[in-house]
Amino acid sequence: MKKILLVCLFIGMGWVQTYAQKAQNLTWDIQLQKGREGVDIPKSQIITAESGQTLYFFISPASDCFCYIISQNSERKIFILHDQPVKREMEIEIEPLKADNSPGAKTMYVIMSVERQTKLEDAIKNYKSDPDSQRYANNLQGEIARLQDTVSGLGEPSSALITSGGTTRGETTKEFITRFSEKNLYVRTITIRTVNR
Repeated sequence: MKKILLVCLFIGMGWVQTYAQKAQNLTWDIQLQKGREGVDIPKSQIITAESGQTLYFFISPASDCFCYIISQNSERKIFILHDQPVKREMEIEIEPLKADNSPGAKTMYVIMSVERQTKLEDAIKNYKSDPDSQRYANNLQGEIARLQDTVSGLGEPSSALITSGGTTRGETTKEFITRFSEKNLYVRTITIRTVNR
């Protein structure tokens, strides 16, 4: 009888833990800085940068999660900017234009997830092993599209624009941070267009 109770207890604990992981929502912040200036990420998700301008994205989750950041240029070449687990409140700094200085629009996919995305990780691993393989590039693009389809069925994630004061070289500036919450998987697509000064 005691063995049956112990087995039931272990099964129940495993179910509760699995349910809690699935029910967990992820809150995370993303901030864009053009040079030293913090600017709002527009709802259209299209950002214009001047050639030679430095762009930084800062991403910070409120809990442990998995973060994948993938960039694609106008010639459809892919760059893996981040593909690691992230600890809560750890800040990730991404400079998307540094990876690729080619002209034209670049698309950046920010994928934040409570759970590990093993199919995406496999596609990234294969692509990294042979970046010239069109098959691996297509598989990676296909997996990103699949995740986009998954999140589109979940509805638009809740987001809020937060302003905070920042100090740059003795000057007080306003910094804009976009906070996402209420989902356990996000695929945020951001287009960066470079224009001549």
